[in-house]
Amino acid sequence: MNKLLVVLIAGAFAAVAAAQTNPLTNPSEKSKEKQKDVQSTTSANAPSSVDVQNVNKQQQQNVKASKETTKMTTQEKKAFAKDVNKSGVNPNNDAGQAATAAQQQMNVKESKATPKQNTEIKTKEGQKQLSKELQQKASP
Repeated sequence: MNKLLVVLIAGAFAAVAAAQTNPLTNPSEKSKEKQKDVQSTTSANAPSSVDVQNVNKQQQQNVKASKETTKMTTQEKKAFAKDVNKSGVNPNNDAGQAATAAQQQMNVKESKATPKQNTEIKTKEGQKQLSKELQQKASP
């Protein structure tokens, strides 16, 4: 048990010593100078895709413009909501909801009047007939 404890303590000291000599976590003066040189060269040569000053100006203009617009009163909001609700499902529907409902009823009647396709396939005899037809078409 004592040997294990000694090994663990020695390992901890070794890890601390290695971390202090690691150039990524503890850079020397020479590497700090290189980093500054690389950073200055990079920032000088690479044009920024975003001009921070122009973005800030644009944001300030947007804030001013939004503060200048008048806000809707509660009554105006309610009137607007009623107008929107009047148009129903389709806001481009000039005929209104009554005409839309009548058209839907006509569509349902036409759909029910049209016979369903392939109803004979749902029965066992229909499936047998279909398989025979397919076999006849497949064989020359």
